[in-house]
Amino acid sequence: MRRKLLFLLFIISGLFVLFTACNQNNFTGTRVANSDSYRLDIEQMNGTDTHVLTLTAGDVLDVRFQTERGKLRMEIKAPDGALVYTGNGEEATDFTLNISDSGEYSVRVEAKDASGKIYVRRKSI
Repeated sequence: MRRKLLFLLFIISGLFVLFTACNQNNFTGTRVANSDSYRLDIEQMNGTDTHVLTLTAGDVLDVRFQTERGKLRMEIKAPDGALVYTGNGEEATDFTLNISDSGEYSVRVEAKDASGKIYVRRKSI
């Protein structure tokens, strides 16, 4: 009986370690984040990354988003929480967004076994 209990505890602890390792955020690549730009050159990414851009009404965001492998999803939210953009980098890969309200815009990137490029910056006019 004691042997079975030890075996069961061993199996449970092994599954816990495996589950924890699989759900950790990891990122290999280059990340550059400033108040007016955000860039990820992703060699390998699992998990989530966020950044805040400080923008002014009338600004234009230049967005370049390309998924090369795996799954990437990006959301850009306005200061009031409204979605300005959501997508996976497969349909629209190079576009601009007009900013209507001043404030902090949050960018959230979710990845699963992904590689690709994400570039969001305030466009100089």
